[in-house]
Amino acid sequence: MLRRTVYPTPAELLPLQLETIGLNSEQEPIARPRGYPCFHWLQTIAGEGELRLHGKAYKLPERSGFLLHPNVEHAYSAKSANWQTYYVTFAGTQAAALAIELLGAAPGKIQWDKDDDEIAEQLERLLALAESGGDPSGWKSSAELYRFLTMLKTNGRQNHLPSLSRRLDRIMELLEWLETQYANPDVGLAMMAERLHIGERQLNERFRELFGQTAYAYLIQLRLRKAKEWLPARPDLTVRSIGEAVGFRDASHFVATFRQKEGMTPEQYRRLHGTAFV
Repeated sequence: MLRRTVYPTPAELLPLQLETIGLNSEQEPIARPRGYPCFHWLQTIAGEGELRLHGKAYKLPERSGFLLHPNVEHAYSAKSANWQTYYVTFAGTQAAALAIELLGAAPGKIQWDKDDDEIAEQLERLLALAESGGDPSGWKSSAELYRFLTMLKTNGRQNHLPSLSRRLDRIMELLEWLETQYANPDVGLAMMAERLHIGERQLNERFRELFGQTAYAYLIQLRLRKAKEWLPARPDLTVRSIGEAVGFRDASHFVATFRQKEGMTPEQYRRLHGTAFV
């Protein structure tokens, strides 16, 4: 069985433009010395295949796939009696930027856990939408394609690391606790690490992996976010009071940190966003 849909090319290219999408129940060998002109996602449904790229072979068992960049020489073929695949090809004005931002500049194999069906289910939704003909503008598919790429980012595993979702699960209890305890000025790196029963260095490594910043920087960002909610909504409270309410020990530290991160003082932020000035 072969299901294949080719999308019409719009007069103006979309940020993400689906070119083709399909399901191949008996994937044939493919060799492309000049690569493919669009981004190309290849995913195993059943069986196993092998992708050859840059002189290296990648096994593609069930629950794995590979995002090929445009115009890169590659070849793939079945390594089992029957290799069933999904494939998606796409372009767009933001395709390269999004692919690199979400999945990295160097293409690599992406795998996901046995109890995770979201990636395959999202591809099936994309394929069903394409087959229905109910998206002549391409914008619905563009949105669903973006959702698919973010699923690869959050649910996929690369370089033998747990998925982003699994890594978030490990610290979710701490993040939920911080949402209730940020106003306590005694909360700091040591207390956060103790909460997860790990060392401070390991805690910072986890936060850098997930958020690109240390655990304490995340806490400061949380406190400032809460202050930005309070400043316009509570004109009856002084800046000092709001700083103390979100966990800063003194007003000068609050004002200096706010100015450094937001480019303005708390009072200026209040005037900019206050309801009296809307």
